[in-house]
Amino acid sequence: MLDPVRWKGHNLEIWRRCFVWFAMEDHIEQILESGDLQLAVAVQRALLPASLPKCDCGKIAIRNRMCNGVGGDFCFFEQLGQDQIAFAIGDAVGHGITAALVMSVIIGLLRSAEQDKRRPARMVASVNDLLLSLSKQVNFPITCSMFYGVVDLPSGILLFVNAGHPLALISNPAWERCGVLPTTTVLLGVEGGMREESCHQFKGFDRLLLYTDGLSDARGTGDKLFGQRRLEELLARHRQMDVEVLMDAIFNEIDAFRVGEPEDDMTLVAVDFKPTVGLGD
Repeated sequence: MLDPVRWKGHNLEIWRRCFVWFAMEDHIEQILESGDLQLAVAVQRALLPASLPKCDCGKIAIRNRMCNGVGGDFCFFEQLGQDQIAFAIGDAVGHGITAALVMSVIIGLLRSAEQDKRRPARMVASVNDLLLSLSKQVNFPITCSMFYGVVDLPSGILLFVNAGHPLALISNPAWERCGVLPTTTVLLGVEGGMREESCHQFKGFDRLLLYTDGLSDARGTGDKLFGQRRLEELLARHRQMDVEVLMDAIFNEIDAFRVGEPEDDMTLVAVDFKPTVGLGD
């Protein structure tokens, strides 16, 4: 379990004071009007993957748009030895500097060497404990959605926890329709306890698509939402195309659909598995 006071390389007392500061509306406004926003943007960019992570599972693509320069979306990848990869995508509730600060603390925990990254339930429980501790200290709820998974590459087996995050989508060149991975538990920062894990077995040529709700909640004419169904149709339509083509197609469709400026951050992660994944020895 997470020590509520400190963990390696981080001091939660500093973060607690930051949260008290950012919880006050007038101070948020002052910071947004000052040059400190530029520093916040630079810090957040440094926390997000600057380049595609090296991974033995296949090809990975990531796209991120923060609607206010900074925001609460985050993603994480790490190779665990030779045979496993851990990854996460999440969305701290809220916008701007406050959400960015929450995101920064979560990324720090995910990167911590002291965490058991091979067990999604334990990793997600640590993030949940962190948010509950911070919520208690600042006396208002701090929540986030998160998908955290670990793939065993020789077997293609994925262990995952989906804590209130949009459903993960799966496609394959041989399928006409997409599959989905279920939500396993509620948003983090709401209640204590361990989170239930689920599993899925990937096969060679499978494509995994993860996204934050800024994509599906994009608003068009008549206040209609872009929705999960359109994402599934795009994923199926481009199932035989390069993953970068898929990324471009999704954002182009959303830009054409949306009326007005983006209202939320948007993050998209796709993983194309090698032909050998899930085939065993």
